[in-house]
Amino acid sequence: MAIDLVSRSEWGARAPRGSYSPLASTRGVKVHYTGGREDPRMMDDHDLCVARVRAIQRQHMDGNGWMDIGYSAAVCWHRLVFVGRGPHHLPAANGPGRNSGHYAVLGLLGNSGLVEPNDDMLLGILDAIAWLRREGGAGTEIKGHRDGYSTDCPGGPLYAWVRAGAPRPSTTPTPAPQPTKEEEMPEIVSLGLENEVVIPSGENYQPWWTAEWRDTAGWHPAGGQSIAPNADMWADLAAHVALAGLAPGEAVELGLTRHAADGSLVDIAWPNGQLKTVRADADGRVETDLTGHFKLSAANRGRLTIRHTSTGTVRLETASLFKAILHRYQ
Repeated sequence: MAIDLVSRSEWGARAPRGSYSPLASTRGVKVHYTGGREDPRMMDDHDLCVARVRAIQRQHMDGNGWMDIGYSAAVCWHRLVFVGRGPHHLPAANGPGRNSGHYAVLGLLGNSGLVEPNDDMLLGILDAIAWLRREGGAGTEIKGHRDGYSTDCPGGPLYAWVRAGAPRPSTTPTPAPQPTKEEEMPEIVSLGLENEVVIPSGENYQPWWTAEWRDTAGWHPAGGQSIAPNADMWADLAAHVALAGLAPGEAVELGLTRHAADGSLVDIAWPNGQLKTVRADADGRVETDLTGHFKLSAANRGRLTIRHTSTGTVRLETASLFKAILHRYQ
């Protein structure tokens, strides 16, 4: 049986920090989900699936401090199997003391947005299991992450499929899964700067935002330097930025970024995990829109980051958040 594997180089995986612990065989496989909001646009845009797997690896390595992505494999909505740690390597996602018994296979669905696996997702998970049996000595068990570990993973719909024996879907086409209804918080809007702000140059990312926040729920700390809700939220953000004082053609990097309470960078906004590079026009100006999606809280707040290396005086003319929809995270 042919399996559509996406190699680590093809999905842009970072190299692991060290050597994997060897694993001769396992009793089987445990199935996982992400536990967060998964964007319905992944159904029609496979590039978003690739970006999501990279973001999960980044969170596992930089957030959890793991040596690599914790899963043996990840499966997207288009029946593609992303190679994670792979066969004969100890996973990290099953929980302490529970990784040697089973490989870990992730489906890119969550507890909001995309929550119901489609047939391609289920077939891809079965493909990943067959691959781990053939190449990694996986046994016959197919379990959910919650089996033997206190968690909701892999979510109700996927766990029901596991409990039913992981049956192979019929060949009858099924409709695409519909996003779940989310509890949507009021939009947060910034009215922009009272005055221009001078942006210093430097080798490090400099976080900036407008001080002129306006919202009805008090989501921002004094000074308005970040988005900091008082509970865990998924935030869909869009902003408009204008800079002046650059040399024509000079490059500037901008992005929506997530920071820890002490201001240290956690990650750059999904989907691509990179700052956007924009070059100044003939008048030395940059004007651009930015979008992003990530989990925020009082401990992990969102900011606008700007980086430039100009020796002149660069001015932030406009920095306005024109859309920030927050969804409760459960």
